[in-house]
Amino acid sequence: MSTTDHDDTTTSSKPSFRDTVTAGLVQKALEPVLRAVRDEVASARREISERANGAKTGLVLTGAAVAFALTTLVLLAGLVVALLALALPIWAATGITFVVFAVVTAILFVVGLRGIRRGVPPVPKDTLRAAKDRVTHTGDSSATTD
Repeated sequence: MSTTDHDDTTTSSKPSFRDTVTAGLVQKALEPVLRAVRDEVASARREISERANGAKTGLVLTGAAVAFALTTLVLLAGLVVALLALALPIWAATGITFVVFAVVTAILFVVGLRGIRRGVPPVPKDTLRAAKDRVTHTGDSSATTD
């Protein structure tokens, strides 16, 4: 068995010169790739965080819409129905009140859902597109240099 073969029974823990040089070359070759991957992951994290904040805003607006609907229904419905009942039959006053509250609730709900859709699922689309462009650009430039 030669001295360059690796065997578990070898007592020497010192790597050979060739192994050290090879490891150094591999590390130098992989360093730019690893740095690029780390940069892309960091960019993706930032983008996901921004999208999650947008979804959070949408959820807050949707919650506000629900709270508004319930509170408005409980506190103001009776008052509006009573005021309209002075000029209209009670069924008409109740119907008009219901329609107005339903429209306000629907508008708030739709605005809230739009905010949620902007952030869910939190996929880093911009980062993925930029990475694909870089890979495509790198592939194009290496094909033209051959």
